[in-house]
Amino acid sequence: MSLARSLILLFAMVTTTRAASPLAELAAWPGLIAQAKECGIPNYPTIVERAEKNEMFALTTVFNVTPCTDGHAGEVQSAILRRLLEELGDKTFSRNLRGMPPRLQISVAQALDFAFGKPWQQFFPMTHALGSHDTLFLRGRRDI
Repeated sequence: MSLARSLILLFAMVTTTRAASPLAELAAWPGLIAQAKECGIPNYPTIVERAEKNEMFALTTVFNVTPCTDGHAGEVQSAILRRLLEELGDKTFSRNLRGMPPRLQISVAQALDFAFGKPWQQFFPMTHALGSHDTLFLRGRRDI
């Protein structure tokens, strides 16, 4: 194998590893792990990892943790939901969320409102349509 090919493969491995890393880092935040345990989920980082691979039960579990979080853990949970939505896509994410009780759909939608910080329906219309939205979360941020 040529040196150039080896370097390209090494770069691809590092890039792939780094791309998955932020979600894993978020899921490993101690405050969120503690609140997930209080909600009956003992190994939250593993659940998030499985949700990222589109395991329906794991994604459902991530949704169910949302109303159990508050404070900084709630902020981290919101960021996890946003990343999962972006990675899995609107169709997959909304299909799984659609099967949840309306209260949970609203909780997830409002967590996403917080994570995006401004209107996001044009990017993910199917998911956006599943909940009511808190306009207080949709002001002032410009980081989409």
